[in-house]
Amino acid sequence: MKKLAVALLLIIIIVLLDSCAGSGESESTTASSDSLASLNNTPIRWFPEIDLAMLSASPNTDFIANLTAYQQTTDYNCGPAALLSLASFYGLPGIEKNVETEMRIAKELGTRDFNSSQPGSKPEEMARWLEKNGFDVVLEFEDKGDATALQRLRDNIKNGTPTLVEWIDLSGHWAIAVGYDYRNQSDPWDDILILADPYDRYDDYCDGYSFVNANRFYFMWFDALYFDDITWRTMITATPKDDSDWIKN
Repeated sequence: MKKLAVALLLIIIIVLLDSCAGSGESESTTASSDSLASLNNTPIRWFPEIDLAMLSASPNTDFIANLTAYQQTTDYNCGPAALLSLASFYGLPGIEKNVETEMRIAKELGTRDFNSSQPGSKPEEMARWLEKNGFDVVLEFEDKGDATALQRLRDNIKNGTPTLVEWIDLSGHWAIAVGYDYRNQSDPWDDILILADPYDRYDDYCDGYSFVNANRFYFMWFDALYFDDITWRTMITATPKDDSDWIKN
């Protein structure tokens, strides 16, 4: 009888231990599943957020503050949206950051939708609109590949002058160059160009800014699709005329 009692006791102990082990495994599995579900609901941040205060304060960076990019509401309105942002920055009367103003500028520009073989807004159209609205305008192209256009951008930004640029991003896109980070000044290939971007929808922060390696941008700074010829390194520098009535106001 004693041996039978011992055997029964051992069986009970083994059953209890197995039960505890099974319970712990179940709890661990449940915890792992909960963690995985939580992870699946948390998007990975592929892009860092731009610290505007740090940009303004950094000795290695030139940055034009207070020029925020209005976000275009159609896929072909980057030109009107960029003009709206620039005009708002300079205080042009009648400029509101809304769809009505965006569409009015698009109509005045003659911006074409995707039913056209040349959708969007051409450089000459952008320049004419600015001239009609009281700006001194310089429209430039650079096809030499000698980096003079990039130096022009750097000079403009350093002087506080935002510059409209049109490049091959999104198959042809207008944005405004507003910042330049020299980072390691001995190596120009790590420089960063900051854009006030009217189509800021493809990074993790819709703050109206995008950024790109400056030299990479330089070699992508062309448009081969929408115009009669390839346009190399299109840039428009526009500043209010001294005798404009709205400047005096």
